[in-house]
Amino acid sequence: MANIRHKMQSTLHDLYRQGYGMKKKSDPTHQYVHSRVTLQTYLAEVDRFSKWLKDQGIKMRCSEQEAAEQVPRYLQGMAQAGKSPSTIHTAAAALVKALSRTGLVMADLPHPRRTHAPRKGRAAAPSLRRRSDADESNPRYKRLIDFAQAVGLRRDEYRNLRGRNLTHIDGHTYVIVERGKGGKMQYQRIDDVDAPLVESYFAGLGPDDPVFLPTEMKNKINLHRLRRDHAQAMYRRYLARMEDDPAYQGQLLREIKEAFRRAGQDWRRNPDMRRLATPYVCRGCVRESLDKAGRAVSYDRLALMAVSVFHLAHWRAEVTVKNYMQ
Repeated sequence: MANIRHKMQSTLHDLYRQGYGMKKKSDPTHQYVHSRVTLQTYLAEVDRFSKWLKDQGIKMRCSEQEAAEQVPRYLQGMAQAGKSPSTIHTAAAALVKALSRTGLVMADLPHPRRTHAPRKGRAAAPSLRRRSDADESNPRYKRLIDFAQAVGLRRDEYRNLRGRNLTHIDGHTYVIVERGKGGKMQYQRIDDVDAPLVESYFAGLGPDDPVFLPTEMKNKINLHRLRRDHAQAMYRRYLARMEDDPAYQGQLLREIKEAFRRAGQDWRRNPDMRRLATPYVCRGCVRESLDKAGRAVSYDRLALMAVSVFHLAHWRAEVTVKNYMQ
């Protein structure tokens, strides 16, 4: 008889096998695991929960139902230990999936409401002081940093880029991310100003040749910050172009609608696309955070959606503001 840790791991692997390659919209109840990264995260949470069970004197041969009954106490302990709402939510989501056969659901679990993503950064981390691999001025990483400032991908997406991942659609340059967040393919639009630089990285590469070598990717540089900086820069560019050329607003709207169509989505069902005439105004904790940082709390929704659709693949103004405008 398998122990509880192996049972939960087996369940997660089964959900990943069933969800691999499936579009999230085809899984409205979030029944499966679609991303390899998510699977690894959930497996790590299962390891932590299993260790906690053992420390509590609960036998590893216990049933899944017995383990599920301990989840609320485990999450309460995390809250008392000062873990962030985001960390507790991730643990709860992982255990709901791993113990899905017991009928465990998120609504029944004590987990604090997440507000906005914490600001990410490595600059102040004591472990990175005097670390050359976290130094953006190091010539070893110049290629990567120049590319990141023009493209704005995630770390694994740079690592997986190949010579075949460049294309042109309707006169614009795109970098193809074959398996982005959630296992989805995404088309990362490159601004016309940056296109010559980005295209130079793919020149002379075979279809399967990596764009970046392992030595270039082995670093502690905060690539998410560069992604955030890129999103903010693109928002300013879209806003400036609409102000300089009144006709550009209509062109940008048509291009966004076409992007929805290519992705198999109906733009009419997107809440932000139905409210483009209304600015996005921040509220609550996000507004307080932006106020303290001296940043704007009101944003042009069309420019936000252009950034979200073309450069972040989130398709939502809210996520763009909460995670990239702070």
